[in-house]
Amino acid sequence: MAKWYDDSGFQSDIVLSTRVRLARNIKDIPFPRKMTDEAASAVVDMVEQSLSTMNMGFSRTDILSVSPLEREQLVEKRFISPNLARQKKPSAVFISGDESVSIMVNEEDHIRMQAIFAGFECQKAYEVISNVDSYMAKNLNYAVHQKYGYLTSCLTNVGTGIRISFMMHLPAICKAQVADSLFSAMGKLGVTVRGMYGEGSKASGYLFQISNQMTLGVNEKEITDRLNDVVNQLIAKERELRSALHKREGLSLEDKIMRSAGILKTSRLLSTKEMLTLFSNVRFGISLGLIDDIEPRVLNALMVETSPAHLAYGRDNPAERDAERARMVRTRIGG
Repeated sequence: MAKWYDDSGFQSDIVLSTRVRLARNIKDIPFPRKMTDEAASAVVDMVEQSLSTMNMGFSRTDILSVSPLEREQLVEKRFISPNLARQKKPSAVFISGDESVSIMVNEEDHIRMQAIFAGFECQKAYEVISNVDSYMAKNLNYAVHQKYGYLTSCLTNVGTGIRISFMMHLPAICKAQVADSLFSAMGKLGVTVRGMYGEGSKASGYLFQISNQMTLGVNEKEITDRLNDVVNQLIAKERELRSALHKREGLSLEDKIMRSAGILKTSRLLSTKEMLTLFSNVRFGISLGLIDDIEPRVLNALMVETSPAHLAYGRDNPAERDAERARMVRTRIGG
């Protein structure tokens, strides 16, 4: 199975990826913010033991044993959160052999497990992570309340503990200046909009994370159905506005798109910000049928592989990284 960032899936011209995450804690052990280093180490070992006989090839990475740069690379691949990268207590991430599943230990909760796939693949991601959760539950005594459900350190995750996130490319909605009103209406439905790296991050290249906000008082099917409905409406609106924008701007829009493709194929220096802007234009062009020699999955892979931390080894200044980023982009999409 290909890595999420080197693959394509359903509706992948708009939905880059789907992530389903479950938050769990172990009974009678304080939440990470209150636990001792000894308890934190014990939780990591307990999770490792619970996975030891599972046939998914999990590898363990202890966060305190790797450099800040390596932690940032894990964030860029979306294996861990920025919060776990800053963790001072013993903590770890377990990554499956095919990199579709990662399990953070001692982030905000004892366990945050997630499955991530390319495209609009909610059911697939949910089934995979549910199987992992069921397997771990055989060996771990989760903290569960008969009335409230799974207990978590943050009240917004109490209940099912599920968080479903879609990374979406929404340039037409933004260019039509209807994003604020749409996102505000979504908030009233319990759906939140964040930047591409989640809470606290900014949107770049018109990429957003769309996810459910609450997990208490609703079951997993209700959360999934509601969020799928919202995402389907966003997809339909984005397609409608893309078509309208193309009709209105015509050659002007096509020129911007084709110039962006040309810059990517020939440039010698590319900053992350400029690359994401150009990628956004090219993705738009692919969806309109104007570009047929660049695949969205290649853009996804480059978005990760040319991230700042991935290019930092042996390159001391931004110009060196910008030059290597441009070389990698030229090689992958320019032949």
